[in-house]
Amino acid sequence: MEKGVYAWDGALLSNTPFDEVIDASPVRDKRLFFVENYPMKAKKLPDNWTEVCHRARDIMLSDKSQHNIKLSNAITRYLKYISQLYEIIEKNIEPSKIDKKQYETIRRTFTKMKVKGGAEIKSIFRITRDEPSQEYLENTDFSIETIRNSIKDGETKANQILEKIS
Repeated sequence: MEKGVYAWDGALLSNTPFDEVIDASPVRDKRLFFVENYPMKAKKLPDNWTEVCHRARDIMLSDKSQHNIKLSNAITRYLKYISQLYEIIEKNIEPSKIDKKQYETIRRTFTKMKVKGGAEIKSIFRITRDEPSQEYLENTDFSIETIRNSIKDGETKANQILEKIS
């Protein structure tokens, strides 16, 4: 960590930087890959208090991007509808009947909106972290070896998905 720079993992709001990916990437249809550190679905129901606490933590910190995905896809549909309306206007309304300055201002604003939020999420691939135990703090080992193993495991799982979809 750089001196004077503080970071927060964001787990309380969303453990996945979904908005940042959408905003930073070019406008085109997207395939998103999520690494789930805290699975949304459990393989089995908890049998004891430790497992209940573990599952509660997983639910609390699980990815919360589903709402953002639905919103992004809705925005994309609305932008398509607006584009269709522009086509109708341009084909059917006499240009002299439209305030050219107002039309151009609205068109520029729409184009900016489309560039910023016009990507449709076509598919989502979830890579779930293996949980070797059902203990509440099993993921608090930040040793170099554990981090390297987690990265390697994630890369392996991502490559398996890429092979399947290619």
